[in-house]
Amino acid sequence: MQEAIASIQRNESRCVVVIAKGDKVVGVFSEGDVLRAILAGVDVHTPLRTLLRPSFRYLRSADLAAARKLLITGITLIPVIDDEFRLQDVLTLKRVFGEGEA
Repeated sequence: MQEAIASIQRNESRCVVVIAKGDKVVGVFSEGDVLRAILAGVDVHTPLRTLLRPSFRYLRSADLAAARKLLITGITLIPVIDDEFRLQDVLTLKRVFGEGEA
């Protein structure tokens, strides 16, 4: 969890894409997840695999119209994955709404 927190601090999306062995996306970890874990007494050295929810939002292509629909619901980062769940791209608020690359 500590590494994920550091990554969240470095980016502007308030969350990170979590990739496991085989380069497969296994989830998205957010600032909200960090807060919930800390409030539950979870140690910052806890492996993320024990904290990830089994489902997360993703797209199969960098479809900006579909991304806009997801992003306006409060999501700040959307992984784009292939059929094997390997990361192909990441769509962020800034990128989708035209504020530049993030």
